[in-house]
Amino acid sequence: MPRANLASSHFERDEAGESERILINMYLEANAGDKARPMRLATTPGSIDRDTGNVIQGNIRALAQSDAFADGKVLILDGTTLRTWIPSSGTFGTITGTVSGSDRADVAFTQTELAILSGGVLYVSDGSTIAAAGDADFPTSITSIDVIGQRIVMTSSAGKWYWTEVLDIDNITGLSFYSAESQPDNLVAVRVMGEIAYLLGGETIELWYNDALSSTDPFSRASNVVARGCLCRDGIQEMQSTLIFVAEDRTVCTLVGVEPSVISEPWVVRALKGVDAADIIASKYEDENHAFYILNTPNDCMVYDLATQKWHKRKSNGSDTWDFVRIISEGDAHYASKRTGTAFVELSRDYATDEQADANTLGTDITREFSAHIPHDGGRPVLGAVHIEGSKGRGNAAGDGSDPVIGLRVSKDNGNTWSARRTRKIGAQGAYDERTKWERNGRGKRPQTVLWFDTDEPVKFDITGVVWGQRS
Repeated sequence: MPRANLASSHFERDEAGESERILINMYLEANAGDKARPMRLATTPGSIDRDTGNVIQGNIRALAQSDAFADGKVLILDGTTLRTWIPSSGTFGTITGTVSGSDRADVAFTQTELAILSGGVLYVSDGSTIAAAGDADFPTSITSIDVIGQRIVMTSSAGKWYWTEVLDIDNITGLSFYSAESQPDNLVAVRVMGEIAYLLGGETIELWYNDALSSTDPFSRASNVVARGCLCRDGIQEMQSTLIFVAEDRTVCTLVGVEPSVISEPWVVRALKGVDAADIIASKYEDENHAFYILNTPNDCMVYDLATQKWHKRKSNGSDTWDFVRIISEGDAHYASKRTGTAFVELSRDYATDEQADANTLGTDITREFSAHIPHDGGRPVLGAVHIEGSKGRGNAAGDGSDPVIGLRVSKDNGNTWSARRTRKIGAQGAYDERTKWERNGRGKRPQTVLWFDTDEPVKFDITGVVWGQRS
């Protein structure tokens, strides 16, 4: 039987007539051991609520964790309260003191201390208390922080960047700063990879090397300047020895050394047009050989997989964007908070729905969508039956998902109009040989027939292929 082309990534067209691909809450991965079907579409993670006692009361402004700080507890900035959480016991605690402000916070760790930037002010914690830095030489209106050589480095709205003393965050001199010298552009953020501090400005990026032997002049600027600007602080992530960021023209770029490369597709750039820079939040996590850069706005969530170099979309039920941001990883677990609100969750493909109360209690449905494409060079070929290949028989024992189905719509005019949705079974529990097929699909038409599948069933499944053309 001929095989349709599974959408390996998402692509949204600019205008009618263009081809589009659909891949929402699913992504491409290798299908080991099946030479005939070397790739499959896997499902994105669901989530479980880790704050079932409703301890968190305010808007979560930051998540952080370091094995060397506070015994490795997860840190949750809950409004102005810095809470701790122990994954093994689910126990919450509080670090004494408050962190004023209501903005998204920036966080950095030295070997012994924690720094939190909130409302332009630096806060310092030793693990038991937290308070605003008291050294009078600290700059006003700090805009970003990171750590290099056990120093906290900072940018300010004045276009300068600063550093603290080694292993002593609340200690800075009035001369502990540099000015960006290559271009008079504003500094957006400082981010560190290895022993290099990247000063990301609105038009250029400068690289500064750390000289641990000097206490009064500990950094030197590289001769190369990257002719590429950065749009926003919270769109930057370090992943696999590269920086990924939203550039000044709203493309998404990677930076290895001084070489920037655009990785965004046109639909990603269009989705970022008109979005306020302050509303862009990037997160990251690695899972099962995949490394995901997640770009979240109020209107969309676009995800780049470094393993496949493909983009897909994520959505939460009833929303055009994915709810979860500020992802941190501790051990092999991934924790996140809602973009707005108090929810604190663990993400995992073990959960088939969102914000489950426990591992066995279903939460909010996740709608998963993908497309397959049948190209036509000419004529009106008979489509015959359409079959889905993949995992079957994973239905739940009872209740929602016990008799799961998937829907199909067909377009014969390149995705401009669609047929009515028809559903077929994907296998009750143990029905591993379920045949998921649609008959009577008519004839195709140039340039292609587009098959659009969707399901919100709370069951685990993956798709290894779509075939067509046979009525058995």
